[in-house]
Amino acid sequence: MNGPMKSYNQSVLVGPYRKADIPDIKIDYRGLIAFAHQKGVRVCDLTDDEKNRFIEDADMSIVRKRALKVV
Repeated sequence: MNGPMKSYNQSVLVGPYRKADIPDIKIDYRGLIAFAHQKGVRVCDLTDDEKNRFIEDADMSIVRKRALKVV
């Protein structure tokens, strides 16, 4: 690994997370990615309503609140 990549990894990856740190939200990632591909856009370009169709027990506002914070 070269210098820039090493410093990037050290700034982004803050270490291993415990299982308890990861939010328990059921998301159909395969369906979400297939839907975005079908529309010809990236997943991040989908609207919250479109993404909510693939989240079972929450919605995007809850996903954002529970997301892991990168320091």
